[in-house]
Amino acid sequence: MNSTEICNMALSYIGHGRINSIDDMSEEARKCKVHYDHDRRRMLTAYPWGFAKRVEKLAAFPEAVPGWDVVYAYPAECLSVLYVYNKESARKKETEPEDYEIVTLGGNKGIATDVQEAWAEYTEDVKDPVNFSEEFVEGLTHLLASSIATGITGNATIAAQHMQLAQQSIMTARYYSVLEKAHRMQYPNKYANERFT
Repeated sequence: MNSTEICNMALSYIGHGRINSIDDMSEEARKCKVHYDHDRRRMLTAYPWGFAKRVEKLAAFPEAVPGWDVVYAYPAECLSVLYVYNKESARKKETEPEDYEIVTLGGNKGIATDVQEAWAEYTEDVKDPVNFSEEFVEGLTHLLASSIATGITGNATIAAQHMQLAQQSIMTARYYSVLEKAHRMQYPNKYANERFT
């Protein structure tokens, strides 16, 4: 799988030919190239895809910002931060998420938080299609089809249909993600004490 194949899938969805390369000078290739990277980043940030999830120890800035104890450097290839935590709170990052805020400090993007010795889980700007999951490819091709449909076919209805299909791909990915996670049932303490003691 490569970017040209993804573009050809999108073009097939709108019934409009094939390209030999995304760098061709044809109208179809030019429109695909204009939208491809933008739509790839949009799809990456629309859902925390497993293949794009990265975990990294954060480097602290020497300065801080009012209201927060520490500011960390934003990871270089990060598109969106999902969680900020330390080793002690890592297992509780989803159920008891730590507060943080994205800030700019001295022209540098940073993550402001009260978490000491922080790690971040984030979505990386994955560019190589070889790493994409099948569900992501499905969503990206429909999103790209939506972006190029009106310009190539003049049909806004086709664009709207493929936008819906792209969103459906995200819903399907969310469903499979739930199935793959194993969580023990957690009860509120008061209920658990009365029910099981």
